[in-house]
Amino acid sequence: MEESIMTKEELIYLSRQFANMFGVPVRIYENNEKIFYYSVANLISDPIILCQNEILKENSDVGYYIYNNYFYYAAVRHEQYLFAAGPASELKISEHELKKFGFMLGIENDELPVFVSEMNTLSGIHLDSLIQSVILYKFAVNRTMYDISDIRIKESEQNNLSSEMKKSNICVSDTDFYANNSRSFSIENDITRKIMNGDVNGLIEGATKVPSVSSGQLAPHLLRHYKNFFIRLETISARAALKAGLDVDEVFSAEEKYIAKCESLSSIDRIKNLQYHMILDYADRVDKLHQYNGHRSELVRKITKYIRSHISEPIKTSDIAEYLDKSRGGLTTEFKKQTGMNLSDFIKLKKIQEAEELLYATDQSLAAVSSFLGFSSQSHFCKSFKEIKGITPTEYRKKK
Repeated sequence: MEESIMTKEELIYLSRQFANMFGVPVRIYENNEKIFYYSVANLISDPIILCQNEILKENSDVGYYIYNNYFYYAAVRHEQYLFAAGPASELKISEHELKKFGFMLGIENDELPVFVSEMNTLSGIHLDSLIQSVILYKFAVNRTMYDISDIRIKESEQNNLSSEMKKSNICVSDTDFYANNSRSFSIENDITRKIMNGDVNGLIEGATKVPSVSSGQLAPHLLRHYKNFFIRLETISARAALKAGLDVDEVFSAEEKYIAKCESLSSIDRIKNLQYHMILDYADRVDKLHQYNGHRSELVRKITKYIRSHISEPIKTSDIAEYLDKSRGGLTTEFKKQTGMNLSDFIKLKKIQEAEELLYATDQSLAAVSSFLGFSSQSHFCKSFKEIKGITPTEYRKKK
């Protein structure tokens, strides 16, 4: 039994000073009920609600939790209390991602700019530094001493890994190993080349080759093996798309979506279908990019950046023209000449691509998604979505 040194009031005092010192929101739970919250940033909603249940399940004295590949939290248990600090990040999170984060919290569109502004006031802190800070918090509470290696590195796990890696063995002969890997490398190169060329038809024609890629034994069980292979192929495909010039944020967002979807599947058949869908999707995105004369000009890059930064607003071509200090007519003519697309259609395309991610990653209603993306009405959103994707948002969500 831990020696109790601090009263509840003293824990609250310590937590408030912790938040002031490290610049991250803090809260205290008593028997899993929140009794205290404090943040130097005036956040409209406490971000921890998106992962609160997972954090409350943490039973270790000092632990951490990573959410959505962007943010992390650190937690300290003391008797019936749980202290949780975060979200924190060592990354510079884009305005676009912060708006999506706010949307997932259910924050209204007109309040999103304030939420983004307040989130940007939080201190950037490395995960190890956050863990060190809660180790100090734990010591202040009851004089329990930890080192970061106690939290991040487990000696027993290291020993287990060493033993397991020594015992691991791919059950094929040397001849089969080199032959299979040579064939795998050849097919992976073919997929990479076709994605970089935006060759959707070539990938469709060669689709029967993809399942035959041999990559050794990536896991002792088939389901995990196919998931690991999917992640490997997804990484190769994403890097090919990046080399072809696809936007970094767009690729990383798609990569996160596909890996998360793969991990949620329990059927090998569905994983194979997702694999097929994934490589065609990357090739299709690159193909659309190549329609802009094979390269994204500086003009297209600036326009894309503007759209992503104002994705929650009704964007007019005149808004972009004013931002770029150009006449509306001159801008639309130049854009059409460079890309072969009308600028208004390009704006709509980018909004629908964002809608795809939101329909996949959240359970928000069509009305909420429509409002977040700045459409004048849900019916306008649904009509635009079907024009571009060929199916309604509801049908798209069911397919996913």
